[in-house]
Amino acid sequence: MRTTLAFRAGFLLALCAASPAAAQAPLEKSFSLDDAVRLAELNNADILSARQAEIIAEERVKEAEYLFLPEVGLQATATHYDSRYPFAPTGNDIILFPNTFLNQPGLGIPTGNIYSGYGYLTMSLYEGGRTLNTLRMAEAAQKQAFNNEESVKMRVILETKKVFYNLLLAQQTAAAWADYAEQTEKLAARSPKASWKYLEAQADMEYARIQASAAEHDLALARLAFLKNLNLEMDTSFSVDGSLETKPVSMDIERAVLWALELRPELQAQTYQAQMDAISVNLALARRSPTVFVAGDYGVTGFDFPLQLNNWDTTIGVRIPFTYDYWSQIKEKQAEQRQGDIQRSELQDRVRVEVRQAYETLQYWQKEYPIRRDEYLKFQALYARLKKEKPQDTLDRIDSLKNLTEMRLSYLDAVTRHILAEAELERAVGRSITP
Repeated sequence: MRTTLAFRAGFLLALCAASPAAAQAPLEKSFSLDDAVRLAELNNADILSARQAEIIAEERVKEAEYLFLPEVGLQATATHYDSRYPFAPTGNDIILFPNTFLNQPGLGIPTGNIYSGYGYLTMSLYEGGRTLNTLRMAEAAQKQAFNNEESVKMRVILETKKVFYNLLLAQQTAAAWADYAEQTEKLAARSPKASWKYLEAQADMEYARIQASAAEHDLALARLAFLKNLNLEMDTSFSVDGSLETKPVSMDIERAVLWALELRPELQAQTYQAQMDAISVNLALARRSPTVFVAGDYGVTGFDFPLQLNNWDTTIGVRIPFTYDYWSQIKEKQAEQRQGDIQRSELQDRVRVEVRQAYETLQYWQKEYPIRRDEYLKFQALYARLKKEKPQDTLDRIDSLKNLTEMRLSYLDAVTRHILAEAELERAVGRSITP
């Protein structure tokens, strides 16, 4: 029995001792570009808000469709009265209190209770197209909400690509400067002390330390920007899975501009806004149109249960509204329509400029990154050859190593900028530009 208790106590102590170590080693998450984009779309607040706006627009379409159905309802009343003379509800009573005295007989009993219950139906037959235009406006607003969500989604994808590739570049930069600092320290140790070469070597070491420290700081900021874009906890342990590689892209600028004018969701949203502005003008014009309606009800009334006095009636009528702000609202809606036309024209011009700017940027880096790559590879080959032939030239080798590191990082920076320029052009066009 004691052996069993001792074994259990030892097992619990071992478990308690192992649990902090397990808690201190969180599982690291690895993100590819597709993973990052997918998670950003799931967690981004702007996308989530745009989706809710789309749901709201969808429900407003349903509300507009319900306007074509008749209004149907039920009502039950219980009235206690005390009258000196027999009375019956008048027309004024029905106007002031609709559906309250309907279907009640003339009351000749001085005091008592009266009970009633009825169902009613009211439906507009003609109202100047207000119901139809309300439905069309709701449908246009739904399509606009969908395009707004697509626009937000494209912006989030571009931002995710930027933080992803900037993080890859920051990792490469930090690793390169750390390697340069390590090799500089080894080479500086070969210089004889109390000499000018030793002093220059110390300066090279300090330069290497500064660059490595700044690169680590930039890497930490890039990791925080990545986590913020994906809306993750700032202390999340993660790594990114990707490489800084790119290929030339062929694109006709005129075709890109035409694609942008046709596919950009912002322009499509403005098109639906134009439809909504035109419908708003029609709704304002329809305010003075008469309304033709039909109504009917069936009710039972009595002084005690079961109620057996039943009546029914049907009504058809015309309602002609008179409004004081009729012309002012028309002018307001027409001004809003012209304002939308101006904004839509300005947006088209801005889209054309965005496409051409993104195209020029892509063309520049498409020409630049191969040149930097060739120069880097040429310098790397020369450095490897001289490293074997003249290993004793310490200071010259440190300077060459610094130049080699800077040329490599310059080439990687050009590759990153070409990748992001391609992403910018895709965002400006509104679709993928690769086959």
